[in-house]
Amino acid sequence: MHRDRSLAVVLVVLALVLTAVVIHQRGPSGVPWLPSCSFYRLTGLHCAGCGMTRAVHAMLQGRLGEAFRYNPLGMILLPAFLVWMGVKLPAWLRRGPPASPASPVCSWPWWIIALIVAFWIARNLPFPPFTLLAPP
Repeated sequence: MHRDRSLAVVLVVLALVLTAVVIHQRGPSGVPWLPSCSFYRLTGLHCAGCGMTRAVHAMLQGRLGEAFRYNPLGMILLPAFLVWMGVKLPAWLRRGPPASPASPVCSWPWWIIALIVAFWIARNLPFPPFTLLAPP
């Protein structure tokens, strides 16, 4: 069980690293297997993740201001998520997923979901300063 979990994690990490290398070298339009945003294609509105591929490319090129311009919330949550995973993943690999929390409702995931939904709505409002949240 432990070995299967470790192998799965290694494969996921390798896939993410490979994707980052390809995005870094070829740019966002040079990765044909990454899907475009279906929500934007169908509605003409930006989803909460719109601009993330371009933001990751800019970040990997060292252009943090540009990355933030493509998706400010993503550029805050992505590094926070990576740090959180770096802290939690070793323990999870050693001991397995944690048991359910004592409290039946853990509130922090709901706050993050609410933040993402609020960002999704705000970046589609057609007046300043909210127009600055939409990717260029």
